[in-house]
Amino acid sequence: MKKIATLILLAALAFQAQAQNPRVWLDTDRGPIIIELYPDDSPITVDNFLRYVDDGFYNGLIFHRVVPDFIVQAGGFNPDLQYQEPTYEDIVNEADNGLDNLRGTIAMARQSDPDTASSQFFINVTQNDILNPGGNTDAGYAVFGEVVLGMDLIDDMSEQPRSSITSPLGTLSDFPRDTPVIERAVRLDEGFPLMPDHSGSWYDPQTSGVGFNIEIADDNGGNGPIANVYWYNFDEQRQFWLVGSAPFEYGATEVTVDLSSHPADEEGVGFQSPPESDFSIYGSVTLSFDDCTSGSVAYDLTDYGSGEIAIARLSRPDNYSCEG
Repeated sequence: MKKIATLILLAALAFQAQAQNPRVWLDTDRGPIIIELYPDDSPITVDNFLRYVDDGFYNGLIFHRVVPDFIVQAGGFNPDLQYQEPTYEDIVNEADNGLDNLRGTIAMARQSDPDTASSQFFINVTQNDILNPGGNTDAGYAVFGEVVLGMDLIDDMSEQPRSSITSPLGTLSDFPRDTPVIERAVRLDEGFPLMPDHSGSWYDPQTSGVGFNIEIADDNGGNGPIANVYWYNFDEQRQFWLVGSAPFEYGATEVTVDLSSHPADEEGVGFQSPPESDFSIYGSVTLSFDDCTSGSVAYDLTDYGSGEIAIARLSRPDNYSCEG
């Protein structure tokens, strides 16, 4: 019995360690890519990558190399093909860590010298044994994590039409004609990040006439993201609106928004537009999401009570994709 208990404890500790692996969200203009990193296997590489993430180095850079059935690569150029000079020294190659270049893994790009990886990385579109130690590259390329959401976007990237283009560093081969841009790269709190894709209409599948309009966007002052919420429902044909907004940090997995109320008794108030005046503070809601298509609204409202509503997507922004 003691041996069994020990095994259970070790399994629980292993699961806990796995759950604590850091994750990074690449918010691209095509949708989200979430990567889980493996610091136990690649401590130097993961530390290096996270330094660049925390510095905002990847924000606004592009995927400048896409090769069908091979890789997509980023971390070196902006949309104007200006080279982003690495800000840290090159790192030691950790390709001998036992992690293979399998489909969906992320690895460091480098020059012919094995210890020249800096800021550029690539994601394997397929199993690339030639990139492992002992393959065609001898020293191999260091894998330090894998994609846990967004491989559909990676596949789409890799199939884009390509051409050769001249950059300040010379010719870039396999350059995508429709360049995917990394809007931001940020560490994640535990859970699913609040993202621009959550903008749109949401509804309560359990209750007729209850819905939410949510907008996640940068504020006008460029000071970071803000969540705008409209909650509308009907009680005996009487409209009831709750509206509010709150700032948060990208990478956060929930946001609490103070709401103001309006009974909307006056004539001429439309279903799609809340009234413009006579609002009063009514309580707060906390938004969180399981993925891009489902989430929850926890509420604490005057004369309404407290609880939680599971919500589902009704509409989404154009030209943005995310797996459910």
